[in-house]
Amino acid sequence: MRSIPKRFYDTPAWKNCRDAYLRYCGGLCERCKAEGKIVSADVVHHKEHLSEQNFRDPAVAYNFENLEALCLDCHNQEHFKGKPERRWKMGSGSMRIKTE
Repeated sequence: MRSIPKRFYDTPAWKNCRDAYLRYCGGLCERCKAEGKIVSADVVHHKEHLSEQNFRDPAVAYNFENLEALCLDCHNQEHFKGKPERRWKMGSGSMRIKTE
């Protein structure tokens, strides 16, 4: 389970940052784009994952250099390497872990 409060992702500050970052990177998955594929980004991912210790630090939570636009497949690959039975899914405007 996540180690930071879900409410972080519901804040106007995060939503504004996420939307600005998606505009900044053109709304495309950065990993797919690096491979020559054009795929829409679904998620803005924190390269240095957020934790209870750092989610209030703007240099970690809102810094564009710590963000990466990813499609859901790339995001799942990042978080669930070696765990194909677990993955993020989109649902009602948020993401939830789905187990199969």
